[in-house]
This record gives sequence, C-alpha cells and structure tokens, in this order.
Amino acid sequence: MAEHPLRAVVGSSVLVVVTPSDDPKALRAGGFGGERRWLVRGRLAGFQRAGVVVRAGGEVVIVASGVEWGRVLPGQAVRVRARVESPQRRDLTVASLRGLGPPEVVGALPWWQRVAASVRGDFSAAAQAALGDDAAGLVPALVLGDTSRLPDPVREDFEIAGLQHLCVVSGANFSILLAVVLFLARVLTLGPRTGAAVAAGALVMFVVVARPDPSVLRAAAMGSITLLALVTGRRKQALPALCAAVIGLLTVWPELAVRAGFALSVLATAGLILLAPSWADWLRARGWWRLPAEIVAVSAGAFVVTVPIMVALTGRVSVLAVLANVLVAPVIAPITVLGAAGAVLSCLWALPAELVLRGTAPPVWWLLSVAERAASLPGAMVAVPGGIAGGVVAAVLVASAVWALRSAVVRRIAAAVLIGIAGVLLPVRIWHPGWPPSDWVLAACDVGQGDGLALSVGHRSAVVIDVGPDPRPIRTCLDRLRINRIELLVLTHPHADHIGGLAGALHGRTVAAIAVGPHELRDSAHRDESRSDADQPGTNPAAAEANSHARGPVTTSAGVAATARRAGIRTIDLAAGQVMRFGAIEMQVLAPNATARTSDLSTDEANDRSVVLAAATPAGRILLTGDIEGPAQHRLITSGAPLTADILKVPHHGSRTTTKEFLTAVHPGLALVSAGARNTFGHPHPAILSELSALGATIARTDQHGDVLVAGTADRLRMITARRSKFPG
Repeated sequence: MAEHPLRAVVGSSVLVVVTPSDDPKALRAGGFGGERRWLVRGRLAGFQRAGVVVRAGGEVVIVASGVEWGRVLPGQAVRVRARVESPQRRDLTVASLRGLGPPEVVGALPWWQRVAASVRGDFSAAAQAALGDDAAGLVPALVLGDTSRLPDPVREDFEIAGLQHLCVVSGANFSILLAVVLFLARVLTLGPRTGAAVAAGALVMFVVVARPDPSVLRAAAMGSITLLALVTGRRKQALPALCAAVIGLLTVWPELAVRAGFALSVLATAGLILLAPSWADWLRARGWWRLPAEIVAVSAGAFVVTVPIMVALTGRVSVLAVLANVLVAPVIAPITVLGAAGAVLSCLWALPAELVLRGTAPPVWWLLSVAERAASLPGAMVAVPGGIAGGVVAAVLVASAVWALRSAVVRRIAAAVLIGIAGVLLPVRIWHPGWPPSDWVLAACDVGQGDGLALSVGHRSAVVIDVGPDPRPIRTCLDRLRINRIELLVLTHPHADHIGGLAGALHGRTVAAIAVGPHELRDSAHRDESRSDADQPGTNPAAAEANSHARGPVTTSAGVAATARRAGIRTIDLAAGQVMRFGAIEMQVLAPNATARTSDLSTDEANDRSVVLAAATPAGRILLTGDIEGPAQHRLITSGAPLTADILKVPHHGSRTTTKEFLTAVHPGLALVSAGARNTFGHPHPAILSELSALGATIARTDQHGDVLVAGTADRLRMITARRSKFPG
C-alpha cells in the first residue's frame, strides 16, 4: 500500500477514474456554503497527472460536495479532478480523494445495477405515494437498505435507540425472506429440491436489488446460516457453517477483515447461534412463553456480543437497545414481507404496490414511535471511553456481568437495583405529570449551547424563537410542550447555534411562516452565489442544498431558504416598528432597522443584526434579544425604544458582551440564560450574573435547570423546570 502510485502524489491534484462500489453516503457536516458533502467508496481504475496516465487499482474514498455526487450509481465509472490525501484509516484504502468538482460519467452501468436502480426508484416512488414522509423513507431502508430518503431525525432516533442495524441490509432481511419462501414452497407441496431452487432464486434476486456488494453478500451468508440454525435447531451444524462462510468471504473479499460491519455481523450471528437458544430455554423453564422468550434472548444475545465493538468504534452505548429491539421485533417481519411484495409489484403496476405498502403503515408507525420515544428519554445514549482500551474494558465487563448473573442472588440484587433506579428516574427525569401546565406562557428549551424558545399563543400552538444548534433537542422540547402548530418561527440571526435545529422544529408540525431579519435571505443568497462563482465554478450552495435531502443541522441562510422552500413555508422579513398579534399576545419588533443590510455588517457582526422582540403576555412584558452585543444594545438604548421588561432573555447566552447600561435599562424581574452545560465559552459570565443579581432579578439557566417554563400571570408568576428546581415567586 505504501508504494502505490497515488501515495507518491499526495497533496497534488489529479484526474482520477473511479468505479463506485456503494451508494453515496451523505455526511452530516456541511461543506462550503452549506453544500451537502458526500462520501463515496470505489475502486480506482487509473489517474492522470501532468499529462501522464497511470493505470492502477485499489480501493479509494472520495469526499466531495455538490448535489451531483448524490446521484452517483454503484458500478458506473466516473471521472473527477481530486486532491490526493493519505488515507485516514488503517485498511485496504490506498488513498483518500477530495473531489474538486462534479463527477463526469465515463462508463456504462452494469445490467444488475440497472435492475437495482430501476426497482429502487419504482419502490421509493410507490412508498412516497402510499406513506408519510418518515415512513416512506424508512420502508425502503428496512427492506432494501436504501437510506437515500431517510429523514435525519429518524436516522438519529434509530441510532440512539440501538435500532440502526435495521436500516441496512442485514442477515435478518435474508432470514425473513428465505423463511417466507420456504414456507410458501411447503404450502404449495413443492419437493425439497424445487423448494431449495426457488429459495436460491429469491436469494439471488434480492441480492441484485439490494446491490451485490461485499456487505450485501456477507449479509446473505449470515442470514442463510441464521435460518439454518433456527430451522434445524442444531447449533453444531450452524457454527461450522458460520466459520466456513467467514473463511469463504474473506478469501474472496479480504477487505472485509477490516470492516466493522463484517465483525458486527459475524458476532451477532454467533450470538444467535451460541447464546440465544440456551437463554431462551432458560426463560421458558421459568414460565415464559416461547415467543417472548426467543425475542428477548435474541435481542440480548446480539447486544451482548456486539457492544464491545460498538464501544470501541463510537464510544457510546445505547442503554435501551435491548428493550427497543424487543418491542419492535414483532413488526419487522411483516414490514419486510409486505415491503418486499410492494417492491416486486412496483415494477409491474404502481397501484397494487401502493395498496400493499399501505398495509405497512401500522407496523411502521409502531417502529417509528418506539424509536422516537426511546431516543427522547434522558440517558438513552451514554458516552463511555472508546477505542481499543474502551472495547476491551467493555468486553471484560459484559463477560463478568453474564457470568455473575448466573447466580440467583446476583440476579435478585440486580433486579432490586434496577427497580430502585427506575423508581427515582421515572418521576424525576422521564415522567413529567402536568407538563406543560395549561397556563404556560414562555419556554426556554435546553438546546445546549444555543437558543430555543417558545411563546404560547393558543392551544398546542406557539411562536418559536430560534431552534438551537441541533435538530433533536428543540424537537424533543416542542414535542413535550405538545406543540403541533408554529404560527411564526423567528430565526434571530444566521448563526448555527440559532438555526441549526430547524429540521427538528419543523418535524411533524405545521409552520405558518419563517421570519428573519431584513434582507437576510436575499443578501446571503447573493453573497453565497458570488463566493461560489469565485471559489467553486459551476456550484451554487443554495441550489445544492435545496435539491439535497435535509439530513442534519442547517448552517447558513441559504440552507434556511432551501429548507423553507422545500417544505412549502413562506418566509418574511422582520424590521423595527412592525407589530404582530397572535391571540392575546402582541409582539413588537425593536431591531434591526429595515434599512440595515447584511452586506453592511461582516459575518462576525451577525450577532448585532439579531431580531429583537418585545412581547406583551399574561406573564408580563418579555424582551427577546437574540445575541445582540454592546453596539446594538447601545443603539436600542439611544433609539428610545421601550426596553423595560418583566422577563429578559439574556443576550448572547450571558456573555460579557452585554453592558451594564442595557441590563439597567431593562431591569428584569426574571432573567433567562440559555447556555450549554460545561460549554467552552464560559457562558454565562460571572460578571453578568452579578449585575443581574444586583438588580434583584431571579436567574434561571438552562445549563443548570434544563427546560424552563414560565407560567401564570404577572402578579402570580411561577416557574417550573425539567429538573424540578425551586424558584421564589
């Protein structure tokens, strides 16, 4: 590997021809100007530098920006100019390539990849017509491993809940498919040879549609072996078959030896063969019914043997993985069978395919609900030391726990501890009776290092001001507030810690309009286009983001505009002097002025063009300040705008850029500080807290109290927090 010709030109720009081996994977971190970045794995055919053509093979990884990369198909050679970099992982990759432009197709698509693309396209279209957005993105992922339309909130839910393995082609897909085919062959009284031939044909067809790459063929082998173990009940036959399959796969595709997916698949299959049967027998001997015993044993066995690898790779453990997998296990087979039938029918006639896929709606709803509820629970995902050391420690701990739980005394102690923990956590951290109270007025959501607030304007409706840096926290907060309609979503200024969670706020809710500062979206679009023309000819960040699927945090104004356009939500500008009324709530815009343009301020001064709102509510006057700093605060004071307020959202997370004169002018009775726990910025600054205390203000902080609710009226104000903190009235 060290002597590969590409290694000799690291740091140089070359023209490469690569044949992708898998579908492009969207990266969550945005590229230049908010463009979606893609990761493409493929096999090198050759490269050209300074007019010299070099024929060379080997595995490469391409990271590139642009919507064109999302349309690259496996098996179809492309040519692109790229900068050569050293590979980041110790595997069979000869080089990493940084794409410097869009790909150019230079090869024909193999027939099997054409078939796969056609079936996937028809299946996805049928799912979109028959199901809602989340379900339509999930069903192709569950059946064919096609995650191209899987919404990012759903993807994240599955990762936290420990269900992410369902969204890739795994041995379970093949086990279910083969079991159904063999059952039908038996019902039709086909002979053993005919039944085996039909099953083999179905297996080949499924491999073609799911993409015949090493990972799919590995899943086919593991699924066949798992079915062998379940059908025969003879572990002595299944274990040698597993070993033979591993040796055979590694002989044909040596690169599988350094792929985490292969290790996880082999270990999970081994767990099903070696652990699950005996654990299921143990549960049945203690009065469990057969089906629940087998579901629990399979989920627990797979979790136990794979958790050390997951810890080593990610440094995270899904605490609820076993429970979540147990809860969804009964619906996986129906979704897979109906989805496979829908995929076949979609190639022939769309209408019956859509009717069949509608039958997946109830089980898919259950699957999505379990994933969402599990992922929203505090502590569902625990961070632990990762790497090799973390994996070894996890393996030792898991092995010790399994050995210790063989003792009845240890099991009783463990059960008592779990019941005690549940008795404390359920009422304190998970179950919040009476949340939110019927008379709540303002919520400061704990979105980490950022802002996310909601102002109640009616039954299950609110005005939302900023959405934090990530989709999940604001989504969880608004869900817990039972908000299903947002009358106005105000994004005070285009910084990631205020706009990044936009997808989470929109998810599952009706949004009437998105509001920004004057000229914000238009000026940023012109600025992005000019930068694109200067730095990356032929690309347009706004257009690229508009045509890609929203997968993660929005990072630019162009991303906001693209998201709004894609969701069909109108956008409006807010400027000083405007007054809006939502039910009993009256909101006045205090800043910025309509004449202010984003081009007049640098990106670093975006804080000072934050939209500043004053809201007259039953709880008193509320001043919502975004991230304005000293200069903007001074302009507000000298403008003569009414600043006195009962409740102040402290500017810029309580940073020291807030002036004493501004706090004195507002003179709040309650100060809300939105900041992330243990943030590296030192927010809120001790001097600001001292100034607020000297003014007699009660201070509530999301980094210490979690979500903060303000409820009641001005003369009987009360606060409730997610952590049940006590505040004076």
